[in-house]
Amino acid sequence: MSMATATPLESVAPRSLWLPLAVAAGCASIADWLFYDWPVGISLALFLAVLAVAAMLCNGIHATRPMQMGMTTCFLAGLIALVEDVNVLSATWSALATALFVIALTGHDSLSWQQQVFEAATTPLRGPFYVAADLFRQLRDSARQRPRLTLDQLTAWMIPLAVFAVFLGLFALANPLIEYHLTRINPGSLFHRLDPRRILCWIAVVCLVWPLILRRQVKPWTVGLPWPPDALRELDDVFGIPAVVRSLVLLNGLFALQTGLDLAYLWGGAALPDGLSHAEYAHRGAYPLLATALLAVGVVLIAMRPDGPAARSRQIRPLVVVWIGQNLLLIISAIFRLDLYVAAYSLTYWRIAAFLWMALVAAGLALMLVQIFLKKPNSWLIAGNAVALAAVLYGCCFINAPRLVAGYNIEHCREIGGAGPALDLQYLGSLGPQSLPALEARMDRLPMLRKMASRYRDDDENSPDHRSWRSFGLRSWRLQRYLIEHPSVSPDVSNPSKG
Repeated sequence: MSMATATPLESVAPRSLWLPLAVAAGCASIADWLFYDWPVGISLALFLAVLAVAAMLCNGIHATRPMQMGMTTCFLAGLIALVEDVNVLSATWSALATALFVIALTGHDSLSWQQQVFEAATTPLRGPFYVAADLFRQLRDSARQRPRLTLDQLTAWMIPLAVFAVFLGLFALANPLIEYHLTRINPGSLFHRLDPRRILCWIAVVCLVWPLILRRQVKPWTVGLPWPPDALRELDDVFGIPAVVRSLVLLNGLFALQTGLDLAYLWGGAALPDGLSHAEYAHRGAYPLLATALLAVGVVLIAMRPDGPAARSRQIRPLVVVWIGQNLLLIISAIFRLDLYVAAYSLTYWRIAAFLWMALVAAGLALMLVQIFLKKPNSWLIAGNAVALAAVLYGCCFINAPRLVAGYNIEHCREIGGAGPALDLQYLGSLGPQSLPALEARMDRLPMLRKMASRYRDDDENSPDHRSWRSFGLRSWRLQRYLIEHPSVSPDVSNPSKG
């Protein structure tokens, strides 16, 4: 079963936009105070908290108590990731958690979690279109309902304003302070103070928050078959029982050959052909094996779809279980290959990402085995993989990757007797001040790191990020505590015994 591709219809009840516009303008002013010409830190968590409260006040809460508790936990978890450190991953996670929190608690309809995630992810894209459509509708309705201006109405305003102007002039003659402030009023100077960039920032913030401030009623997606019955029958002919059985027998044999070679050469330490090192052997296979496992997952999902002929065959089920088990071994082998490659060529951000991606694929294969044994639907498998992906991405928000990479590469470099390659100073110099504790821990054995550490200290001490509380983050705070507890180092790399 899969979701149909029909576009959900969205509508908003015709109501006055004055309150949503005022709330959106308030959010824009708070964003201006928190972010404009200031580095981003804990200020982003504060803004998202204000946005969530404002959206609740504008739309009301319509979710059940368990839903409120669950989504509040998710929302607070997103804010905690921002308090730890503001980066692309934590900002994306927290923004998505905020949008999900608002959508789940203010929605009148019972939407699937897939639709809630889709709506939350597309919130920034929908904002400008919603703002334009709502303002156009408000202007059109106002034009229809606007009463004609009569002479009595003009007189009712002109007389009070004229009297006010007369008394203001008299007070100006009697009070020098009033006269002084009146002479300083220059309406033209207001236009010179308008900053186009600031105006664009206000407009951008209003567009971003508008879908959450003025919530739409979204119709739930219908669940059905993505293909017509004729196409399904043709698919059954292609992936019928004989074809699936023969394919699994051949693929199991091929995968067994690959696994046997890895067991012999990688795990067993068998001698490779002349001119081929274990690191090169590992590098050649890590990523292609990952692609192979992903392709195998796709084939299993198509062949073993619910209500298909292969899913009901007792002959196919054990072959599928064996093949998924071999794919798990394939992923474990790919992880081992990548570990050998990292040991030979050092650690990088992308290689950390590759480890995590392989672990996710292995978790997906394990969930597929559980699905087969427990006869769960594909929706259960999708939900399980989504939870695993969310857990991994959220955990990555708390990993200090620069310090991890620098520490590993320094500890395993050739200069201090490690099994790794020579230290890549250029890459090490691109990691930033967060790698400073790892650098200074080995300066006694690697004097070349002293100048880099001193530069990082100077960059951090002179950084504009420390000018305001807005840029606070636990990770940067821990680095500041480290700098205070460990005095500055001299960039001189000469022999200290001289002189």
